[in-house]
Amino acid sequence: MELESSLQPQTPVQHAARGDRVARTREAIVSSTLTLAMEGEVAPIVRDIAKLAGVSARTVFQHFADTAELYLAVLGRVLTPSSGAHEAEHRKPLDERISTVISNRAGRYETLRPMWTFVETLRRRSSEAAEKTTEIYSGNREQLARSFGEELTALPGEKRERTLNALAMALAPESWIVLRERLGLTVDQARDEWRFIIKAIFSDNGR
Repeated sequence: MELESSLQPQTPVQHAARGDRVARTREAIVSSTLTLAMEGEVAPIVRDIAKLAGVSARTVFQHFADTAELYLAVLGRVLTPSSGAHEAEHRKPLDERISTVISNRAGRYETLRPMWTFVETLRRRSSEAAEKTTEIYSGNREQLARSFGEELTALPGEKRERTLNALAMALAPESWIVLRERLGLTVDQARDEWRFIIKAIFSDNGR
């Protein structure tokens, strides 16, 4: 009887519980890798990742085929806005939308700053990481197109595209790294510089 009961199909509740455990374990592994990267580890090793996550190295490889796949998951986490993050409603005044976009991106990129070497190294070493980064940057550009749709739509085709490219470049993670790391600006000063640049872009196109 015991043998028969052990072979009975799992109930939906059991499946859901197992799915939750898998998701929690995967999240712990990704979060641990992210923590190590933010502490300056350019290529966190599985032993350290597993220890921090409270799992075995074998468990890490049950969830990820190799470290490259794991690093890609971390890359997506740090560069992609959260699913609930809406940068700016197009109906709001321009100044308010600018402030919202700056606030959201500055917060994300400041968190990213300690692990920028990890990101850059991964992009150079992995074609998959390079492709994923391109997709993420394209998504960020589309997000700007929605945030500033009213102003961009008023411009002729070629100028609209060039203006959007200028905004995407000005608000890229690299821009924040330059302001904070290379120029040594404070967070508030860097935000002010972004605001100045965005307003200058729209002012120039308003002529």
